Amino acid sequence: MEYVTIYKILSAPYAILFHITMFFVMNEYRYPRKKAAYFTIFLNVPILVLTMAVYLMLGSERGGQLAVLFYIIPQIAVGFFLSKYRDARVFSTYFVVSGIFIFIIQISNLLDYYTSGESHIVMFLVQVITYPLVLFFLVRYIAKPYRRALNVLRDGWNIYAYISCIFTLLLLIVFNFPTTLSKRPYDIPVLVLLFLVMVLTNLTFMNALLRQNDYYKEAELNQYLEHQMEMLKSRIKYMEKSEKNTAIYRHDMRHILTTLSGMLSGGAYDDAAGYIENRIGVIDSDTETKWCRNTTMNAMFQAYFAEAKNKSIRIDANIDLDELDGDENVVLSLVCANAIENAIHAVVSLPVEERVIRVKILQSPKLMLSVSNPYSGSITFDDNGIPVSEKEGHGLGIESIYTYCKKHNAVCDFKVTDDWFAIRIVKN
Repeated sequence: MEYVTIYKILSAPYAILFHITMFFVMNEYRYPRKKAAYFTIFLNVPILVLTMAVYLMLGSERGGQLAVLFYIIPQIAVGFFLSKYRDARVFSTYFVVSGIFIFIIQISNLLDYYTSGESHIVMFLVQVITYPLVLFFLVRYIAKPYRRALNVLRDGWNIYAYISCIFTLLLLIVFNFPTTLSKRPYDIPVLVLLFLVMVLTNLTFMNALLRQNDYYKEAELNQYLEHQMEMLKSRIKYMEKSEKNTAIYRHDMRHILTTLSGMLSGGAYDDAAGYIENRIGVIDSDTETKWCRNTTMNAMFQAYFAEAKNKSIRIDANIDLDELDGDENVVLSLVCANAIENAIHAVVSLPVEERVIRVKILQSPKLMLSVSNPYSGSITFDDNGIPVSEKEGHGLGIESIYTYCKKHNAVCDFKVTDDWFAIRIVKN
């Protein structure tokens, strides 16, 4: 059995703690991250104790060969239990991190073997320096886009999990079988090439997944916006017809009053009452609330506020908006429609007395739009503070709003306060 030094004893838990931490920063959890951190620590302590016991009893060579049984499998089980996505995404994340973890361990072992004769001090110093640097790199450059990919990409993870798993197993085999790599220096070039291929494959595959997601997301968003545009055009035509009918009724008011005067003069009071009731019904059916002076925006408000009314949702609106320049009327109407539609979906499941949507638009000194509503359940935000949806086909409204803000130099802010969700857009 190999000689075990204090540095060897310290390096094992140190490396394992960083492996757990790297997986934690890269993964998404079904609990709030603070609570997930507590669970991660609690469930990994037994694994850490078992790993240390096996390594002390069997040595690092035999322990490394059995690591799949007493370390990797229990770690995967814990990660699967805590993860937000219990599918190939958790396996992809675990094996990507594990590949980095195993490579650092074995490189530090090789450096120690060829420089200090297995005193383990070089190994320990290399790990003390390397693991914090790798963790910093992951947090600074990789973790956010990777977690974004976990949230927005639903397909393609199976093959990525297979690739990551195969690379991790290959690293374990190259390092530990039939003996440790330090006793097979002729295989070191194989290790270096394998690691380079693993890194390049992971980067290429992730880039392809993100590009694929952007393509389908853009196509889906364009189709969604075209559908909304057709709806708004139809609504504008309906509103123009309604306003024309109202003008006709106003023009005919003299004739209506003359008819009523004749009925009343002849004592036909019942006929007059019926005639008035009939005319009121006709006018009400063709006259709708005018929410603002902007024709396109007003048509949109009439459509979506009517939908809200049909679902027993109260509208609290304060809108001061004139006609805008160019295509800004249509673009802003789509943005506002998305915000209101999301609000309708959020409040329709609430008790009737709690269903309310507040809309506020001011044109001066800057164009400002605010839509807020109560909600039940929880709202998940990505690392940029943007709400994300796990349901297929959902989240396009938010994507449309975010795209508008990027293209039109606008600031978009999403907030949750006292069980109220609010979106505010300010155009600079």
